[in-house]
Amino acid sequence: MDHVLETAVAAARAGGEVLRARLRHIGRVRAKTNEFDVVTDTDIAAGVEVVRTILERDPNAVIVIEEPEVYEITGIDEGTLDAERVWVIDPLDGTTSYVHGFPCYSTSVALLEDGQPVAGAVYNVPLDEVTYAARGQGAFLADTCLHCTDADDLTHSLVITGFPYDRGELLTRQMEVFSAIVPIAEGVRRDGSAAVDCCHVAAGRADAFWEFGLKPWDMAAGVIALREAGATVTGIDGEPWTARSTGIIAAGPNLHGILTRIICA
Repeated sequence: MDHVLETAVAAARAGGEVLRARLRHIGRVRAKTNEFDVVTDTDIAAGVEVVRTILERDPNAVIVIEEPEVYEITGIDEGTLDAERVWVIDPLDGTTSYVHGFPCYSTSVALLEDGQPVAGAVYNVPLDEVTYAARGQGAFLADTCLHCTDADDLTHSLVITGFPYDRGELLTRQMEVFSAIVPIAEGVRRDGSAAVDCCHVAAGRADAFWEFGLKPWDMAAGVIALREAGATVTGIDGEPWTARSTGIIAAGPNLHGILTRIICA
């Protein structure tokens, strides 16, 4: 494992350990964009630990993190996705699950170069699993090299999705897609952490994942794992995925086109 990937794994674990330690003492819960989109004091504490872990290994790191309070606490400048090399961090992906004690939440850390992830790690805290990947080096869970499935029809596929915080146009569009896929797919799951969902597809635990209304920190580490596991990954519009994509369609090469035609119809 190279230095960059070691940094991603160490940072994801550091943030996840904060989540585990504070599970029953999460602190304040307050709304961000709307009443459904919440943040806790634990999100921020985990973010601080992630950033400090990265800076110990990469003192000049440029960082974009979901929770802006972390910049002030750690004394760093706010990074930008336009930077040539930038760490993108979600210290707690799945805050709603975490607040309710539902066992699916994660810490996600990725390094982007020229807008594309080159290394990343997702720590699935309740399962104590770290999925990690680097460009050209494969995707791994522990010592197991990951591969997506070769499913080629929805009838025999398990598909994962999520629902946007925006309860307006995005939710309407999601419900249209959801209603089209549910009668066809073998099964559909929703657990609340996009980063974990990406890793499930990379590991072959599910065949596909789609979601509207995501941010780069929700997806970046998962995207590199998916790619290295052989999956096809695009934005929710079917165009090539970039750090500016607002959603994701991810599946094995045989299934991706089928799912895309439904979502982008």
